[in-house]
Amino acid sequence: MTSSHDRAAKLLAKKFAGRYNPARSPDVKGKRGSVEVKSTAEEIPEALRQLSGSKRPAYVGLPKSEHNKALKRLAGIKTGLVDYKGNIVKPSTKKK
Repeated sequence: MTSSHDRAAKLLAKKFAGRYNPARSPDVKGKRGSVEVKSTAEEIPEALRQLSGSKRPAYVGLPKSEHNKALKRLAGIKTGLVDYKGNIVKPSTKKK
């Protein structure tokens, strides 16, 4: 049985034209950007650390229930926010 994290990461890998590798960070590296999938907004500092080396647009993937808290934490930061279905909630302003 796969977890919601794995299901979300696999779907996001398709949306971002990349691959999901559970053993490495960020979870998804694709042509359209990198995504670190988390389950709560409290994990954003860890996600930002894992995305720090990315040279492409970077996103944190969170469930919709965490978006309000996440948007407050990501205010003024170049990292974007996507939901588990790949919809961009906050665009990444990192340059390609």
